[in-house]
Amino acid sequence: MSPLNNLSNSDDTTVLLKALTSKESTVDVGIAGTAMRFLTAYLAIQDSEFVLTGASRMKERPIKDLVDALSKLGAEIDYIEKEGYPPLNIKGKKLQGGDLSIKADVSSQFISAILMISPYFEKGIRLRLEGEVLSRPYIEMTLNLMQQQGVGHTWEGDTITIAPGVYSDQVRDVESDWSSISYIFELVALSESAEISLKQVDQVSVQGDQEGMNYFKYLGVDSSIENGELTLKKQANFKHPELLEFDCTKTPDLAQTLAATTCALGIPMNIKGLKSLPIKETDRLMALKVELEKCGAEVRIVNNEALEIIPGPEFSEKDFSFETYGDHRMALCLAPLALKANSVTLNNPAVVNKSYKSYWDDLKQLKFDVEVS
Repeated sequence: MSPLNNLSNSDDTTVLLKALTSKESTVDVGIAGTAMRFLTAYLAIQDSEFVLTGASRMKERPIKDLVDALSKLGAEIDYIEKEGYPPLNIKGKKLQGGDLSIKADVSSQFISAILMISPYFEKGIRLRLEGEVLSRPYIEMTLNLMQQQGVGHTWEGDTITIAPGVYSDQVRDVESDWSSISYIFELVALSESAEISLKQVDQVSVQGDQEGMNYFKYLGVDSSIENGELTLKKQANFKHPELLEFDCTKTPDLAQTLAATTCALGIPMNIKGLKSLPIKETDRLMALKVELEKCGAEVRIVNNEALEIIPGPEFSEKDFSFETYGDHRMALCLAPLALKANSVTLNNPAVVNKSYKSYWDDLKQLKFDVEVS
């Protein structure tokens, strides 16, 4: 296994590392959806039999499109409980590969999972993406990283082609996570005059969520990167826009951050491109509606793929108690509202460990009064 530098200590990462190094035939990923998708594909080409399972919420998250696609390539995967959902029984073997079509509006992680194992197919793969491609930057990120590790590709029209091959064994520096950085942008946006610098941030990133730099310009945050250091600064005399409209088709992991920030700033917002949010760790559209309405906002879900948010009055004297729904991004985006409220209480604060384990310690360094129990 190639050594990695700047590796995250998040639960998603540690769960995946543990699974990859384990000798056990049963792999439990808990609530780590990324690990579930990637391991489904990875275990399908290992010469052994596995049970891949997870927490109760994981057993409610559909995986049929990925299993169907792998099955068409010759994988042997059976459902142990409910059809279309984990847990799975996987009998790994060598796969032929070849031509495959998959719906392009499914989770990008389904597509990335197949792409990452495709060099080990005897025929490689010609993967045709049917329909509108959601979360394209996440697919491009996968292909970019594969290419850096010696596996080339072509993407012509709706078809991605990868020849048989092997990954190189070279040291890599892992980029800092732009999804997690978005919550620092939120803190600065909700402040009166903050300036925060973050180290080990790449000027040129393979992550689509770097687009947060542009989004937050409209929320009062100027940002720049110099010599691997990202500096965020609240704009002096920031004037609130009358209405903001965002399309998060390519950046769905930023949607909750943007929704919470605009609500707290009192800026009406329409945000679309959220088709994947109802099938994440929780139904994120409904969760946002319920929690932001506690702040006095009017929140409308449109066609189960967009949000319209009209903020309520200022809530500087309010004490809020928010649910997190077992979803790290709900906790991460709602905590900064403490800058505008009297206090914020979160149910199950440890859920942030999934992606940002040091979050509460980082807030303490920024002089937040944080009590975690």
